[in-house]
Amino acid sequence: MRASRHPWTLRRSLRAGLAGVGALTLGTLLLGVAGASVTGAFGRAWNLHAELQPIEVQDRRGEALGVIDHCRASQGVNAVPCRESLRVPLTGVSQAFLLAYVVKEDVRFFSHPGVDLGRLPRAALSGAGGSTITMQLLKNSVLAGHFDYDTGRRSVGLVLARKATEFVLAPLVTLRYGRREVLAMSVNSLPWLGIGQRKGIYDAARSVFGVDPADLTLAQSAFLVGLLPAPGHYLVLADTAPEEATARFRWMRTQQLLTLRLLRAHRLIDGNTYLQAASEPLQPRLWRVEYAGGGPDLRVVAATRNPDYTNEPEPAWALQELVRREVRAAGLDPRWVGRVVLSLDAGTQSALVRRVTGNGATGPRAPGVAEGAAIVDVRGGGILALASSTGGDQSSQSGKQWAATARRPVASTVKPLLYAAAFGQGLTQLSTFPDVPTRYGGQAIRNNSGTFLGRAVTVREANARSLNTVAVRVGAEREEALRRVLRSVGYEEDPANRSSPALGTYRASPLSVAAAYASFANGGKLCRPHLLAEAYDRSGRPLPLPRSGCQALWNAASAFETFDMLTEAVNGSASHVRFLRAPLTQRLLGTAVPLGAKSGTTDDVRDTWCAGVTPQYAMGVWIGDPNGVQSVPTNLYREQAACREIGLLRDLPHTLRSLEMPPELTRVGGAAVPGSGVKLQNPDPPTSP
Repeated sequence: MRASRHPWTLRRSLRAGLAGVGALTLGTLLLGVAGASVTGAFGRAWNLHAELQPIEVQDRRGEALGVIDHCRASQGVNAVPCRESLRVPLTGVSQAFLLAYVVKEDVRFFSHPGVDLGRLPRAALSGAGGSTITMQLLKNSVLAGHFDYDTGRRSVGLVLARKATEFVLAPLVTLRYGRREVLAMSVNSLPWLGIGQRKGIYDAARSVFGVDPADLTLAQSAFLVGLLPAPGHYLVLADTAPEEATARFRWMRTQQLLTLRLLRAHRLIDGNTYLQAASEPLQPRLWRVEYAGGGPDLRVVAATRNPDYTNEPEPAWALQELVRREVRAAGLDPRWVGRVVLSLDAGTQSALVRRVTGNGATGPRAPGVAEGAAIVDVRGGGILALASSTGGDQSSQSGKQWAATARRPVASTVKPLLYAAAFGQGLTQLSTFPDVPTRYGGQAIRNNSGTFLGRAVTVREANARSLNTVAVRVGAEREEALRRVLRSVGYEEDPANRSSPALGTYRASPLSVAAAYASFANGGKLCRPHLLAEAYDRSGRPLPLPRSGCQALWNAASAFETFDMLTEAVNGSASHVRFLRAPLTQRLLGTAVPLGAKSGTTDDVRDTWCAGVTPQYAMGVWIGDPNGVQSVPTNLYREQAACREIGLLRDLPHTLRSLEMPPELTRVGGAAVPGSGVKLQNPDPPTSP
């Protein structure tokens, strides 16, 4: 057989190898450019600083409420970019942490352009572990929710596509910002997914050790850096088996020592410094750890959850998607918003959260029981406080922010809206109707008590007793007017429920109910509720916020008559919420703020409601099953838990302590009614939101 005319020489082998590397590099570049183009990552990477810079959030008095990330709700499986974070400069982070982080994650960070070619093959093959700090930053931000990361999908092709995109973008980001700024952005967006709703060095340092990032010791820094490969190990529950909990903490201890050994191997710390850090018996706030030995022989004996651990998130955490939604609705790009001022009051928000999570008037909530509550300012519609929970755990997901998103039958809280509509058509509080067996469309109507008084009652008394018979009789002749009102305040009809709308078959959220009740104390004007009071760009310049304003829903006299009727439902002899009355001393001194309220419960007891209003604030509370399957626990129904939350309105500071009665009204038997010959007429309801 003839010998090859072109034998493989060393030169030919080198040339072939270089050609292969060139082809691979070109292919990687083309794949990366395609990936960045398809995902829109070029623009986001170029503006990465703005992408990662959170919005500062303040309450109406300028008190800090936390920060909000620029992200998209439900972006992926882990929703990494939607974690709470607070940015701190590198000068605000301990040198020990920065050294540990760089050595453990990317030891040549300050000598490569964002891509470490020596580690690239490992990164491409494993999908992790070989990435540079810059590539990790891109993966956790602009590329999250694309390819394989944070999508629930996994394949070699997706991994290679993401890595190629990182390969193209990383040098661009390094050129745009420089290494120190890239490092600052990275440490402020690290995803410690196992540490509650947290990310970034500030929140990790505060949550794990209760210290500022600048005060992290070398031992603490190595512990945090050691968590990065698998931060889920950090979370431990009260019912976690002791053996499992101890094994998990020992793993974290191993990772901490590995980080310290790397620092020593690279001669960034000496032997004595290593021993001192390795000998520090760390006690993370979530854990209770028992150690034995000392010095280099320090070892973990047992580890369990600390029963005294608390870690409540900042208020902005639970409201972040609602705020972002309002920012977008105002026509603003959240990435260019530097600071927002909310209508919220920090103290009121904190008090409402305590109540809704079961630490207030009625004790802990059962698993699966959801609750939503909202308080609005009567004049203007600014949301003073808003909180939601499920089983006592505060909700942050927009879909579980029941105070704003729940759409449940409003039950008897609809009755004041019915009577306000009727007051504009000739009825008064003193109009009478018989409380006797009644039917609607062939359906027998019964009262919650299961009995009938068998006599005529006034609308004022019927509302205080929440008589269904009277509501259906009043509503029978005014059903279309009531439906127009309900649509105008944002309530939604339930096509499957053919019962009378006067019984609360329409559905709404606690926030919508609060806004509707606010109209009774606002001269009959309906103000759409909102969170945003002010917004500013990165330079501190104010940004325009369009306002829909307030629209007339009732005649001012009809609104006052309804407010007066609601206060009777609290203070009258027939009151069903007597516990909401002002203390005796306030009543004797005449300092009590007028408070009106109305409860409501669906027939299947899957929803229990209460709504209240004072001259300055209105509140809506709902407790139940958002899926409409399970009934509310008996104790919450019998104790009228929803109405007990309304008691918070009495604790709020009021600058408006009374309402002036319109001249068209007069007092008859203590009730505000139209004067002789006066006929009230409501305006046409405004269009629905």
